[in-house]
Amino acid sequence: MVMTMATTKIWAIKDSLSRVVNYAKNPEKTIFSDLKQVLKYAENYEKTIDKNEKSMYVTGVNCNRETAYEEMIAVQNRFDKCTGNIAYHAYQSFKTREVSPELAHKIGVELAEKMWSEHQVIVATHFNTGTYHNHFVVNSVNMFTGKKFNCNKGAYYHFRELSDELCRGYGLTVIEKPRGKTPRNIYFAEKRGEPTKYNLMRQAMDEAMEICVSYSQFKKVMYKKGYIINDDNNRKYPTIRSMNDKKAVRMYQLGEKYLPKNIAERVFQNPCIK
Repeated sequence: MVMTMATTKIWAIKDSLSRVVNYAKNPEKTIFSDLKQVLKYAENYEKTIDKNEKSMYVTGVNCNRETAYEEMIAVQNRFDKCTGNIAYHAYQSFKTREVSPELAHKIGVELAEKMWSEHQVIVATHFNTGTYHNHFVVNSVNMFTGKKFNCNKGAYYHFRELSDELCRGYGLTVIEKPRGKTPRNIYFAEKRGEPTKYNLMRQAMDEAMEICVSYSQFKKVMYKKGYIINDDNNRKYPTIRSMNDKKAVRMYQLGEKYLPKNIAERVFQNPCIK
């Protein structure tokens, strides 16, 4: 079953750079109690855990975390770029219990280095919600050219792709993005690990592909599972529809793997079942 990896967002900061930097660096959100100490002193942890036995996950990329605000302002002043979108606040959240705080922070730092190699960035990993998530505070002004970061749809999708690429590299699960447009609400629901008709379809199709040796057999098995595949030659796009749903889904929206020609190639490789 396909599960979520990370949810990503980016939005502009127009008012106060210090406000968002201070929020990201808030120690109440970034301090993580040492689990070993909690287990060791479980009966008495309120009295025995020392504040020094905690770790803080804040890293400055192209800046010092202690003086990030001053360094960012200095760059903006140098290029006379102190108005408009002064910074960007980005967000990356992980599925509960899928990563350690150390790994969440490591991925966040690597993501910042790849995405904003010429910008100053604060990366802070928060634990206050019970789910590990990274906050990125990005100086909108390039350190070397003075140009402002162009936060358009392309930049967001690049951010999301880099996040998924890093997660794959660490063996974490990601949602394989379909060719074509997936409805926004479904994409983010899948990112949060929630069941959707899209991933239920994928699961049923994966199961059918494991036991079929021909595409015609695959369609029959899917019918028994409650799905109708319509891929006649008069249709521009093959579709799949649950018998309990009047609205069909174009198969390309599920991903390349789920196109008829790729399904046919996949099941053809299965050994004949006696």
